[in-house]
Amino acid sequence: MKGWDGLVSSALLGTDRRPVHFEELPEHIQARLGEGSLLDAAALATVYKRAGRKPLRGLEPLPAAPGEDRPLPRPGAVRRLAAMLGGFQTSALGEWLRTDGSSRASLAVADIGQLEIDPDTRVRLVASAAGRHELEMAQGTVHATIWAPPGQFVVQTPGSTAVDLGCAYTLSVDPHGGGTIDVETGWVGFEYQGREAFIPAGARCLTRPKVGPGTPFYADLDPRARAALETIDFGAPDATARREALATIVSAARTADAMTLWHLLSRVPTEERGLVFDALATLVPPPSGVTRDGIRRGDRAMRDRWWDALDLGTSSWWRTWERQWR
Repeated sequence: MKGWDGLVSSALLGTDRRPVHFEELPEHIQARLGEGSLLDAAALATVYKRAGRKPLRGLEPLPAAPGEDRPLPRPGAVRRLAAMLGGFQTSALGEWLRTDGSSRASLAVADIGQLEIDPDTRVRLVASAAGRHELEMAQGTVHATIWAPPGQFVVQTPGSTAVDLGCAYTLSVDPHGGGTIDVETGWVGFEYQGREAFIPAGARCLTRPKVGPGTPFYADLDPRARAALETIDFGAPDATARREALATIVSAARTADAMTLWHLLSRVPTEERGLVFDALATLVPPPSGVTRDGIRRGDRAMRDRWWDALDLGTSSWWRTWERQWR
């Protein structure tokens, strides 16, 4: 039917398939809406409904939506995962949802976001509760848009755990467990056994099983520097090969790549941190009290103060959420 259920259908299926009928809402809700305020209307109607008011009655059912032009997984599987993501069913936790080579799925993550599942993808829900929804992804590609406070949506992969920090991102996992995350808006934390990456909008990060996240970088980084990062993050080079790779990265670094160099401060061996320090200091001078010797010793407080100088937000913000996913 229309009213609240109609708004939810329009939000999930798109206004092309489910036209919005604001006129079906109570007048006091209509009075607070601007033109085209679909999400505002859904939010207000949800508050109205959850406050104990009876749902709108006497409304005719919506007509069937136009047929979908792409095949979908079995409807039962989609409904079960959607019910679990919405917190309405937990008996099927652990069941895998698999899309074949030509099918997709689109699901709401409770009331905190939306998940699009591409073809050839295997996912399952491993935890669902108020304030925490956790998926495991074995292979494929998902697109997540989360508008809840940070830390409420988590995706486990064979190489790392992706923790939303209020974001939209695309996460892919290859058949060997290697992963790639591209952040479109907001932030994502990538973590594996204490190895961390904090990835801002416009950046990418790779991950490998039993290794964890690599060093995040912006997508337009010089291809030679990208290859050098993979050598440092996932290769097993001798000392000479590592130094050559690091020299390639620092020589190609732009001001925007200060984020990448900052991550390298805690990833390269002690004897190589001086080179990274010098390169980063050229792009973003270290704040007062941040010293070369301190960075070489691995002083995290100094690293965090330097992060605050990168104009990417404060380290204290994501350190707060970091403590919650450990």
